[in-house]
Amino acid sequence: MTAAASLAAPLAHGQGCLAGTAADEFTANRVGLEREWILQIPTVISGWHLEQLVVGDGLVVAQTGDGTVHAIQSAPFGDSSLPFGSPRPGTLLWSQQVGRAGNSVTRAGIGPDLIAVAEVRQMTGLERSTGQVRWRESFNQSGSTGTAAIGDWVYADSSGGGVTRFAAQPLRQPVLVAATPDKTAAKGGKKLAPKAKRPRKENLKPHLINDGGSGRLATVPIQLAEGVLWCTTDGLLTTEQPADAEWRRLEFSLINPPAGPPVVRGNSIFTSTTTGDLARIDLPNSLKKLDLIWHTVLPGPAVTGPFVTGKMILVSLGELGFAAYSTETGAELWRTCLTGKILAVGGSRGWFIDEVGRLSSLDLADGARRDMLCLGPFHLPVVNTVSDRLFLASESGTVVCLAPRGAGGTPTLAAPAATTAPVVPERGSSDPAAKPRP
Repeated sequence: MTAAASLAAPLAHGQGCLAGTAADEFTANRVGLEREWILQIPTVISGWHLEQLVVGDGLVVAQTGDGTVHAIQSAPFGDSSLPFGSPRPGTLLWSQQVGRAGNSVTRAGIGPDLIAVAEVRQMTGLERSTGQVRWRESFNQSGSTGTAAIGDWVYADSSGGGVTRFAAQPLRQPVLVAATPDKTAAKGGKKLAPKAKRPRKENLKPHLINDGGSGRLATVPIQLAEGVLWCTTDGLLTTEQPADAEWRRLEFSLINPPAGPPVVRGNSIFTSTTTGDLARIDLPNSLKKLDLIWHTVLPGPAVTGPFVTGKMILVSLGELGFAAYSTETGAELWRTCLTGKILAVGGSRGWFIDEVGRLSSLDLADGARRDMLCLGPFHLPVVNTVSDRLFLASESGTVVCLAPRGAGGTPTLAAPAATTAPVVPERGSSDPAAKPRP
C-alpha cells in the first residue's frame, strides 16, 4: 500500500516538474516501483539547501545548511505495517536547530533512541522520538566521515583520524556481566559455584578508542554483531565487541585501501578495495579472530563499496561496468558494460545514475539495462545500503521514498547464512594463499 505524505505548498505548486521522474506515481509504477511517500522539508524554502540525507531503520534524517536536523518517519524495514497510532510514513516528526548556519554539515548517526550530530567543537545527542537535546559534549572532530549511533554508544572520527566513543546515556549504570563458574570452588568434583555478577569495565565519558595510528578513518563506523566495525584508509578492518569484563578488539588487514564502506549482513562483512579485491570476512561466535571466508580478484579496481541483496553482491568497476558475485563463494555471476553510481538494490533491480545523468536500472538476473528516467530536480544522490528502498532528494528539500512493487515493509536485503565455504583462489593464480592477510 502506498502512503503519500501531505505536500507543502511549494511542492504542490511545482508538482508538474516531477512528471516523467520516478517521483511521479504513474512513472514509478511503470518501472516496477511504488511511491511510499514524498515530502517537502519546509525550512529549506528559506534559502538553505538540503546537504545530507541519512537512511536508518524506520527513520530518515535530513540535514540542512542552516544547521537544522529534520526527522522523517519512514516505512519500518522488516514490518508490513506500522504499530497502531504511529505516524504514517513520510511524516515530518520534528525539526531541531543544532549547529550554526553555514557550518559544514557532517553525517548524523541514527540509533535506537538517539540521533547523534557532530560539529566542529561539539557532539549533540537528540531524543529520537521528540528531537529534544539529551546531552552535549565537547568534541574536537575532523568531520571527514560522520557519526554512528550503535546500541548504547556513539562513534565518530576525531582529529588525527582516530575514533572517539560516547555513551548514548552518560548517566546509566554499568552493565552487569553474566555469572561465570568459580574454578577455585572446585574441590573433589563438586559442582562449581557461579561468581556474583560484577559491573563491566565501561568508560561512560567520551574517550579515544583508536588513535588513528594505522591510518585515518575511511568510512563511517557501522554495527557488527553487538559491537562496532570501522576501516582505515590503509585497509585495516577493526571491530570492538563487548566480551566478559571488557571490550575485545579484532583486526584484519585488507592490505589495500577500501573502495567504499563495507557492508554487514548478519556476522558477515563484505568489502572491496581500490586495487580490485572483493572479500567476505566473518565474525565467529568465539570472537577469537576475523575469519576470511573467500577472496576474489576483480577484473579491475572497485570504485565503490559493495551492495548486497539476498545471495548477490553488486560492485561498480568504473569504466569496466558492474559485476555481480555470489555471497557464498565469491564466484562471478555476471558482468555488464553499464557504468554509473549505484544508489540502491531491491526487488529485481539495481538503481544507478548513469554516465549522462539519468536514473537507470539494471536487471539483477543478468545485468541488462531495464529502465531510464529523467532525474528532474533530484540531483542530491542518496546511497542506501541498509534497505531495498530507493531515495531521491533535491537540494531544495524534496525527498521521495520508493519501494519495489509489492515489497510492502519486507526488505530484500536478507543476511546470508553463515558458511564455512573454502577460500577461492585468485583467478590467474594457483596459489590460494595469495589473498588479504588476517
